[in-house]
Amino acid sequence: MRPLLCGFALAVIAQMCTDAHADVAVGAEEPAAPVIAPTPVPRVDPAHELSGRSLVEALRMGGYVLYMRHALQIVPASGSCKAANLTPVGEDEARRVGAAIRELKIPIGEVRASEPCRNRDTARLLGLGDYVISEDLNPAGTHPGFDVHAARFRQLAEVPPAGKNTLLVSHVHGSQKKEEWMQLQTAEIIVYRPDGQGGTLPVARIRVEEWEGLTRLMGDKP
Repeated sequence: MRPLLCGFALAVIAQMCTDAHADVAVGAEEPAAPVIAPTPVPRVDPAHELSGRSLVEALRMGGYVLYMRHALQIVPASGSCKAANLTPVGEDEARRVGAAIRELKIPIGEVRASEPCRNRDTARLLGLGDYVISEDLNPAGTHPGFDVHAARFRQLAEVPPAGKNTLLVSHVHGSQKKEEWMQLQTAEIIVYRPDGQGGTLPVARIRVEEWEGLTRLMGDKP
């Protein structure tokens, strides 16, 4: 009987392995799991944070730099930027952000975008006027020896013209120093307040879905 029991056990184990393999195969065909939101860095110090009505009123006065990640993209492709480079969801994200900025009467003096096509499409779909291309907003590794943090920081610390805000369309960025990281959701904006002395401070973060609440709060949308 012992040989029969051993044979039965081996058969059961083999079937278990087969079932496990089948689960993996099926799982590979299922939709990908929802993307986990990136760690919200840089962190906004609550002592300096602007939110709600105070945030909108401050932006209406000008003097801030709005750092935006490009909207949701398709798989990047080389070549010209004539083809669509954002998903339908991404195109909607860019339009929603731009529409809210216009509805809230937030003055934008200049829109700058990095070179990749997804950023150009985002800047265009915002509908906030012409935009300029800035290599300083490119992702790390675009050019040999390119210091992405230093290049980006110069723009974050640049004081906009009186009564205006500057909008930068760029990317998430890593770094060997955690304090230099830029992690944000697609089309999310981090609001910076330059101090006019070479420094700048993050004072707010605005995700795409939060713009509608701001317009309702200000009475600009029923």
